Amino acid sequence: MIPYVNGTVASTFQAMRHRNFRLWFVGQLVSLVGTWMQTIAQNWLVYTLTGSAADLGLVNFVGAVPMVFLTLYAGVIADRFEKRRVVFWCQVAMMLLAFILAGLCWTGVVRFWHVLLLAFLLGTAMAIDTPARQAFAVELVGKEDLTNAIALNSGIFHGARVLGPAAAGLLIAISGVAGAFFLNGVSFLAVLLALFLMDASLIRRTGGGVDSAKDQLGGVRYLRENRVPRAIVLMISLSSLIAMPYYVLIPIYAKEILGRGAEAYGVLMSAAGIGSVAGALFSATPLAGRRKGRTIIASGLAFPALLLGFAFCKGYASSLLVLVAVGFAVVVQNALANSLLQEHVPDHLRGRVMSLYVSLLLGLMRIGSLLIGWLAELTSTPTALASFAVAGLAAGLWVRQRYPELCEAA
Repeated sequence: MIPYVNGTVASTFQAMRHRNFRLWFVGQLVSLVGTWMQTIAQNWLVYTLTGSAADLGLVNFVGAVPMVFLTLYAGVIADRFEKRRVVFWCQVAMMLLAFILAGLCWTGVVRFWHVLLLAFLLGTAMAIDTPARQAFAVELVGKEDLTNAIALNSGIFHGARVLGPAAAGLLIAISGVAGAFFLNGVSFLAVLLALFLMDASLIRRTGGGVDSAKDQLGGVRYLRENRVPRAIVLMISLSSLIAMPYYVLIPIYAKEILGRGAEAYGVLMSAAGIGSVAGALFSATPLAGRRKGRTIIASGLAFPALLLGFAFCKGYASSLLVLVAVGFAVVVQNALANSLLQEHVPDHLRGRVMSLYVSLLLGLMRIGSLLIGWLAELTSTPTALASFAVAGLAAGLWVRQRYPELCEAA
C-alpha cells in the first residue's frame, strides 16, 4: 500500500488501495516502457529503411486499418467475455509479434513490407485489446475510484513514455533496433504475470451479458442520443486526426531541423512524456475533477496552440520545453475525456462505447499520421506541423461553440 501522508496524496493515488489495481499498475508500467521502446525503434527502422516521411505515416495508417473493421466486434467481445482473459491473450499475441520483429532485425532480413505486415497484425490485436483494457478499470476499482484510476492509467502510459524513448534511443545507438524489439517482447511478461496474480473474487465484472452483447450498434445509438458523450468523442476524434499525429514527424525533426540522431529523438519524445506524467498526476487530483468539461476544452485548445509554437522552434532546448507543455496538455485532455465519458456510460454499454472511442482515437490518429507525413513530403516538416496545429485550433473552437453543454459537464 502507498503510505498516504496527507489528504492530497490520498486523493491523488486513492485507486492504489485496490490490490488488483496495484498489480495492474506495475505490470502495465513495465510493459508500456517496452511498447514505447518498440514505437521509437520501429519509426527509426522505417526511416532508416526508406528515408521517407510518407512511409512513416503509412506504417501508422496500416496499424489502424483493423481498428476500423473490428470496432463493433471488439466492443461486443469486451461486453460479453471476461475482460481479464481477453486482455491476457491479446497481450500474448503482441509479445509474439515483438519477438518476430526482433528476429527479423537480428538476422538482417527485415524489409519494409515485413514492418507493414507486423504493424497490421499488431493493430488487429490492439483493436480487441484496447477497449477491453479501457473498460477493465472499473472492474478493478469500482465507480467510486474510476476517475482516479483512469488518470493513473494515463500516468502509467506516459510515464513509460519518459523511460521508453530514452532507453530506445540508447539501445539503437549501442546495439541497433533489434534489442529494443526483443526487450519489448520480454516486458509483456510483467503484465501477463500481473493478470495471472489478480484475485478474481475482487474483480467487479461488468457487461451486458450474451443477450445484450448481440446488439452491436448499442454504443452508436447511445452516442447519437446523448450530446455530452457525443461531444467528448467528437472532440477527441478531431484532436486525434489533426493534432496528435505530430509525433510521427519527431524523428525527421530531430535529424533534419536539429541536426541530431536517435538519442535526441528519444530525448524529445521523453520530454513530451515528462509533461504527460505531470498532466496525468494533475488529472488525478480533485481540482481537475471539479469541472472536467471546461478543462477538456481548455486543454484541447492549448494542445494545438503549443504545437504551433513547436513548429517554429529551431533550438534543442526550446523544443524540449515546448514538448513538455504539449505532453501536459494532451494528457489532461485525454484523461479527463476518458473518465467523463465512462462516468456517463451505463455499465452494460461500456465495452461498446469505449470500443468506438478507442477506435476513433487510435484509428484517426493513424490516418492523421498518413496525412501529415504526405504533407511534410510535399512541403516541409515545420509547414506540416503548423498547418495541422492551425486546423486543430479551429476544430477545438468549433466543438466548443457547437456543444456548449460540454463546458458545464462536471
